[in-house]
Amino acid sequence: MNNKRNLFIATVMFAGLTGAAFADDVDIQLGAHAFLDYENASIAGMDVVDGTNLRLFRIDVKGSVGDYRFASNVDFAGDDVKVKDLYAEFGDNVRVRIGNFKVMNGLEQQSSLYATTFMEAGSVSKLNGISRSLGVGVYTSAGPFNLSAGVFGPDANVLDDTDMYSMSARAAWHTQPMGEDSVLHFAGSVRYRDTNDSGLLSYNQRPFAPSAPKTISASGIGESDVFYGLEAAFLNGGFSAQAEYGHTEISCPSSVCTEDPSSDAYYVDVSYMWGGHRNFSGSLFKRDTVDTPVSQGGMGAFALSGRYDYADLSDTQLSGGEQETFVLGGTWYLDRYVRFMVNLTHSEFEDSPVYGNDDAQSVLFRAQLELY
Repeated sequence: MNNKRNLFIATVMFAGLTGAAFADDVDIQLGAHAFLDYENASIAGMDVVDGTNLRLFRIDVKGSVGDYRFASNVDFAGDDVKVKDLYAEFGDNVRVRIGNFKVMNGLEQQSSLYATTFMEAGSVSKLNGISRSLGVGVYTSAGPFNLSAGVFGPDANVLDDTDMYSMSARAAWHTQPMGEDSVLHFAGSVRYRDTNDSGLLSYNQRPFAPSAPKTISASGIGESDVFYGLEAAFLNGGFSAQAEYGHTEISCPSSVCTEDPSSDAYYVDVSYMWGGHRNFSGSLFKRDTVDTPVSQGGMGAFALSGRYDYADLSDTQLSGGEQETFVLGGTWYLDRYVRFMVNLTHSEFEDSPVYGNDDAQSVLFRAQLELY
């Protein structure tokens, strides 16, 4: 990826939106986010990662101009400047969004990155490359239902000549079975993705350490695919549980496969937060609440969490292996914008194209700092 082009895109976007702040009818908000991580990971008994890195350093510009709302989010960590969110939105009961933003698939993937329970996303989104793309989306709600759909091209940061496109849709329902402090959520989503003769799709996963090598992988397999996702979540006070399942039907060219393969992934997790609680609104998790922040003389909030994650690329046409991972997490929240996290993970994989049958471990630490 051309870093100069990315920097140009980010600079023009940032200057344009912040410059609009001089207009009389503009409401604008700036924010900054940083994740400082430490990783230690081993695969098959050999150390593969040991060090610190600035995982994320993002600048936010969001607000409204008259009846229009806008948001931008640019990540300056690493060698490339990457545009994350960059969109405009209008409408009330029916909202139309145009730009680069998260596609309508999954609970964890669409929820706020700054309120996730664990440092790494589960295999449902990672295996299927579910993230942001450039397109048009429509959102609406009716009572306990939230509906959304969109048509997309590639991510805005993909500057290569590609004609890939996708279509996503999601339907979600929620209720409060035990009063205002509780939420029960169910949702389903679907995505059709097509390379349009501009390459082949790949599917892979790492042992829950972002800098570690891939442990299961099926590269250059799909001309197109259809993803089906299911979600569930329950919150009551400091307790929360969530789960997702994803099944993908892959259309594979006859020169690569004798028949079309499929893949599966799912996770289930539980957590408990003392001195605060998670927040759920609009069928997604939002930033957590801390009852007595350290800045107000309190101890902040503490959370313990556990997750089981499974990814399956063992279809005979894929031969990419399968992996199960156990994650134990702990978090100390100083307030809503500062938290320290630790994740301990253990992965076991079979028929890995690189490592065969073996296991992997990782220890991850994060200092998450935000300014608004």
